[in-house]
Amino acid sequence: MNKASADTTIIGRSPLVVEICGSAGAGKTTLLKALDQCHEKVVTGVRLHKIRYVPFFVRNTYFMLPTFLRQYKHSRWFTWKETRSMVYLKAWYHVLKRQVSNNDIDMVTVLDHGPIYRLALLREFGPEITKSKLYQRWWDTVLKQWAAIMDIVVWLDAPDAVLLERINTRNRWHIIKGKSVQEVYEFLARYRKSYEQTITRLTDNRGPTLLRFDTHQKSVNQMVDKVSAVFNSKPNES
Repeated sequence: MNKASADTTIIGRSPLVVEICGSAGAGKTTLLKALDQCHEKVVTGVRLHKIRYVPFFVRNTYFMLPTFLRQYKHSRWFTWKETRSMVYLKAWYHVLKRQVSNNDIDMVTVLDHGPIYRLALLREFGPEITKSKLYQRWWDTVLKQWAAIMDIVVWLDAPDAVLLERINTRNRWHIIKGKSVQEVYEFLARYRKSYEQTITRLTDNRGPTLLRFDTHQKSVNQMVDKVSAVFNSKPNES
């Protein structure tokens, strides 16, 4: 099915912001592609001009440097991937906030490796400075910002054995690919714990709608139908 022939097009809606999250092998990319094919108004990801996120890079990373030098210089600094995540968390928010404020835009932005993924990863696997009060205030502020504009969270998961098989058999690198069963299961447990904590905080106080799917039990079509129903049930704020 292509977008032109889909009969599930969302009509007359305000912009929606959706994140598909879950562990490696859970089926995020498969569901994202299916939604993109079925809905004319779906846009995957947020387009950013590199020059425009330079100020975010400076403001939202290096303001922590004095704290790092005073208290955490014995530990590591943020990696480039972690730094980029912090930048994206702020820059994407500002782009999508403008879109949400413009009720004439009829679209659904679907994020994979979006704010939940990045906040959870930083919280669980980031450097020691993420335990500081300064970072925690930053993390809380960012989470509250996203809670205010995100409409739907789709959380995908599957049994550990299924995820392990999918990760090891697909043609894509992952940090736990080829690791022992114990190492993989421990990694997945940490991932789930951080997702649970982050999503719980995000969905508190009338936050986004949460949909959870076991992708070993639900087909892609079943998930698309359920997510589409929620798309069309969200109130139009215009």
